[in-house]
Amino acid sequence: MTWTEERVAELMRLWEAGRSASEIGRLLGVSKNSVVGKAHRMKLAARPSPIKRGGSATSRRAAVPAAPKPAVRVATQPKIERPVSAPAPAPAEVRRQAPIARRTGGKGPNCLWPIGDPGDADFHFCGAPAVPGKPYCAEHCARAYIVRSNRSDSEAA
Repeated sequence: MTWTEERVAELMRLWEAGRSASEIGRLLGVSKNSVVGKAHRMKLAARPSPIKRGGSATSRRAAVPAAPKPAVRVATQPKIERPVSAPAPAPAEVRRQAPIARRTGGKGPNCLWPIGDPGDADFHFCGAPAVPGKPYCAEHCARAYIVRSNRSDSEAA
């Protein structure tokens, strides 16, 4: 589709008349996006959003400028000097596990399966010898990893 001089003139006339891009497209036999693109390249005036168009309260409010609001004076209260108190005591120390790199104990990697709540004092990791290449022991690997078979359930029956 080429934009002839006649189509461009008709586009400008319909655009200035306030027709929607889809309406103009139907009248000219082109798509709405084609009309919008050409109008943009021609630097025609931007159109109001069709979503905001209509008789809604928000569009009417946007059309009428709001009256300036009076300035509100905020009364400031005088600063009260407070006595300096001792700093609050530190919370009870939470036992933390050593970083993963130091948990191996020199005997190879240990299972990192968490046991208990990390906030509890008795929280710990499994510690059993880990499966090579995995962070867990054989028992916890069986729980952590799901092995899918190549056969579907319907073929197995």
